[in-house]
Amino acid sequence: MTLGELIDEYVDYKRSLGMYFRSPAVRLKAFLAAVGDVKLDAITPQQVRSHLDGTPGPITSFWFAKYQALRPFFAYAIDRNYLQSCPLPKVLPSKPPKFDPYIYTVAEVKRLLDAADSRHQSDWLLDPQTARTLILLLYGTGLRIGEATRLKLSDVDLNDQILTVRETKFFKSRLVPIGDDLAMALRSYHAYQWGSWTPTDESTFLSCRARQPIKHQTARLVFYRMRTEANVRREETARYQPRLHDFRHTFAVTRLVTWYREGKNVQRLLPHLSTYLGHARLQETTRYLNMTKELLQEASQCFLQYALPETPDE
Repeated sequence: MTLGELIDEYVDYKRSLGMYFRSPAVRLKAFLAAVGDVKLDAITPQQVRSHLDGTPGPITSFWFAKYQALRPFFAYAIDRNYLQSCPLPKVLPSKPPKFDPYIYTVAEVKRLLDAADSRHQSDWLLDPQTARTLILLLYGTGLRIGEATRLKLSDVDLNDQILTVRETKFFKSRLVPIGDDLAMALRSYHAYQWGSWTPTDESTFLSCRARQPIKHQTARLVFYRMRTEANVRREETARYQPRLHDFRHTFAVTRLVTWYREGKNVQRLLPHLSTYLGHARLQETTRYLNMTKELLQEASQCFLQYALPETPDE
């Protein structure tokens, strides 16, 4: 059996179990492109390590993402006697420092929107109105970028102010209610983008100039230009700069801070946030709850009120 044949069998097997399995499949195809469609027993540890290391430089989290895609794949091959031994390295490198998502401030979001509004039509892969609406949608709902760009016109109910998110990361659909301000912005965009066009059943709410779906790479490139013009960035020495996905982290943290300030029971409400974000387990939600300075202050104040209740004057 060749590497390509086993990858196809393995991906089909995982998806038959109800898994979306998109990212691991992409990483396995990248491994196939690097090694070639060779016989399984011809794959050497040196080839595997070369693929994991990639270009020269420090070990990144992507090294471990590739490793986590290959480890169960080779275990699958060994369990079925397609391979006798695993070519993965026995000793793993040290993991890189923990990645901290970027939490956008209100002022930074306003600068990003101003950057979209100030651009000329010919300077963008997306219309400025589309770029602006994409940022507002991500900031106001915490959707994943793919969820936002895949929303069809029929999924956006602007009367009841509810979005229907389909084909999510965990094969679950969910309803996402939106507030009045965001609904108003989406109505304005709908009138601009689709007022004089007749959509098809496959038309997405957010679209490029040709009314075609927005590719992920296009959204990332446009956001890079917006971020540069708005001067939204980490310090010069940082390895990672703010990303579109960081709006999801920002939404979760902002929601927590608001609940703390309103005196709500955050532990009781956390499962609601998990459902809103479309997580299969509560543990998935905790990844987004970075202890920013603002959140830490609110949580500490809440704890003090619990631990040191006021006593009546004697």
